[in-house]
Amino acid sequence: MKTWQAVSLGVIVGLLLSGLILLLVLPQRGEPIQLATSTPDAGAGNTPTPDTIEVYVIGAVTNPGVYVLPAGSRVHEAVTSAGGAAADADLERVNLSAFLADGQRLYLPCVGELVPSEDTSRLPGGPDASSPMVNINSADAQTLMTLPGIGETKAAAILSYRSLHGPFTSLEELLNVPGIGQAILDDIRSRITLGP
Repeated sequence: MKTWQAVSLGVIVGLLLSGLILLLVLPQRGEPIQLATSTPDAGAGNTPTPDTIEVYVIGAVTNPGVYVLPAGSRVHEAVTSAGGAAADADLERVNLSAFLADGQRLYLPCVGELVPSEDTSRLPGGPDASSPMVNINSADAQTLMTLPGIGETKAAAILSYRSLHGPFTSLEELLNVPGIGQAILDDIRSRITLGP
C-alpha cells in the first residue's frame, strides 16, 4: 500500500471514529414524541368524535348510563360497557348484534317485563330521532341490519329477493322473503318504508 493511500485510509477511519464518539457523548436534543391515546370515560361529559357515538344504556344492566363507544359498535358492546346484563335481563328480546346509532337509547327489559308496543323507542332499533326510516327498496345489507330481528342472513335474503323480483310494492311482500315472518314484519313495520 502506498503512503498516500495509508494516510487517506487513516483520515477516513479517524473521521468515522470521531463521529461515532460524538454520537455517543453528546446529549440528545429535542423531546421524544409521545403518542396520545385517549380512552373515553363513560359519563364524563365526553362528546363524540366522528369515530365515536354516545349511547344511553338503561334497564336490566349493572351500571346504567351514557357510554361513549366506537362508531359501528353493536348492542352487545354497549351492554358490556354498562357492566353486563343483570341476572334478570331478558336477552332473548334484544338483538345483541344490532348496530348502534349516536344518541340511541338502549333499553334491556327484565324477564316477564311488559314493554308497551307503542313504546318501541325503548327497544334497540326502535324508532326515535336517531333511527331514521329504512327504505327497503334501496337499503344495503348494513342498513337493513339496523332493523330489529334482521341479521346478516335475513339482510342477504332481502337483497336477494329484491334483485330477483324488483322493488317491493308493499310492506307485506316482505313475508315472501325466506326467514321473514309476521312477528319480524310487525317489529320493523314502523321503521321501514318503500321509499320514493
